[in-house]
Amino acid sequence: MPRRGALLAVPALLVAGLLGGCSTSGPAPETPADIAADGYVYGAAPVTLARTRANMICLLPVNQLYSQAQLSGPDSRTVVAPNVDTLYSIAWLDLRSGPVLLTHPDMGERYFGFQFLDMYTNVFANVGTRETGSGAGSRLIVPPGWTGVAPDGAAVIESPTWDAWMIGRTLVESAADLPAARAVQQQYTMRVLGGPVAGAPPPLPQTDCGNNPAPQALAASGPGFYDELSAILAANPPPAADRPLLDRIATVGVTPGAHPSQGPADQVAALATGVVRGDARVTALTTRPADEDGAWSSLRAAGRYGTDYLLRALVAKIGLGANVPEESMYYVARSGSDGSALRGERGYRLHFAADSLPPTDPRGFWSVTLYGPDMFFVPNALGRYAIGDRTPGLVRGPDGSLDVWIGETPPPSGQSNWLPAPAGEFVLMLRSYLPTALDAAPPEPELKE
Repeated sequence: MPRRGALLAVPALLVAGLLGGCSTSGPAPETPADIAADGYVYGAAPVTLARTRANMICLLPVNQLYSQAQLSGPDSRTVVAPNVDTLYSIAWLDLRSGPVLLTHPDMGERYFGFQFLDMYTNVFANVGTRETGSGAGSRLIVPPGWTGVAPDGAAVIESPTWDAWMIGRTLVESAADLPAARAVQQQYTMRVLGGPVAGAPPPLPQTDCGNNPAPQALAASGPGFYDELSAILAANPPPAADRPLLDRIATVGVTPGAHPSQGPADQVAALATGVVRGDARVTALTTRPADEDGAWSSLRAAGRYGTDYLLRALVAKIGLGANVPEESMYYVARSGSDGSALRGERGYRLHFAADSLPPTDPRGFWSVTLYGPDMFFVPNALGRYAIGDRTPGLVRGPDGSLDVWIGETPPPSGQSNWLPAPAGEFVLMLRSYLPTALDAAPPEPELKE
């Protein structure tokens, strides 16, 4: 059995070994293809986010708040790893049009949160139960360097980039609570104040609705990937800390507003090789086997990446939009206690001792969610995609322990604690919102067949 409390973030040595020349302090790469591979790792997260944005704004115009009326399900395939605990509220901000004012009512005891991400997927603000409290409030989200005057009572949040993504989450306690959660959600408002901002950089390219490349298939675009990255660099100047990496990828034609895929043949060939190598680095982290510390790995460093571009790329691939750890912790398992991939036809028991349930603030919640290998829900006859602290009818052991049965067929005890799985491989994600243990991981559940 793995030792208790051993859930780890992606090991630093593993990251360093897979990242290769992407370290800003290591030796210079030997070939243009090496540089291009580092550029792919660097650009994977912002390009994934830009593609997600392009797909969504075909239905949801920028600077408008969209509130999801139903919990996510198998048809929710825009952003990887959605939860089934909260109603989502989404907005894509283009602050070239001016600051954006967000308001929410008094939320009482209901958990809620508005998370803000820049175009490089860093979380730059949270508004909600933990960070700002449950009382009614208003926040003005402003572009970089803004010096205007906010409306009375509105706190200012400065975005590091001109484009940003807001993800709102409103907890649904039960099926019966859905109408009340939806009614509160409908009281959120968003509007642009002022007018176009002078001196703003160019906008992101216009979307080609129906023909946008898939966020989950970056490498399929080959050298064209770097054109997308170059457009993002022009529209959203990156942080100063990225300068060493940016100087290096400029040598293979990746500069703000450029079209490196149309460059000299030897450059294009290096970019094509770089895409393959870079994608392999990211994929290697998503498929690594369980180590001696157990089946689970954590995204404890999510939301604040600094120059850890490989970790940023990994999170964009398996959990785009992951929040900072003090708001939510995420644990991912792809293999069982024997080290082999989780498969629904085998069947598993996830055992929580009475004193080892995920530790959360009373205002928070936890859940274990099942996804296919692509990190989206797999339809099942029961219509159940997660089990957590609000799942009705769960049966506890005499000692207060909780067993979650995961597999293609229910256990002999019945469906009460059953999380249906497909016949093939699957992935588990344990979420803990408002966790009370940050320095040490929550007690690790035993995963065994």
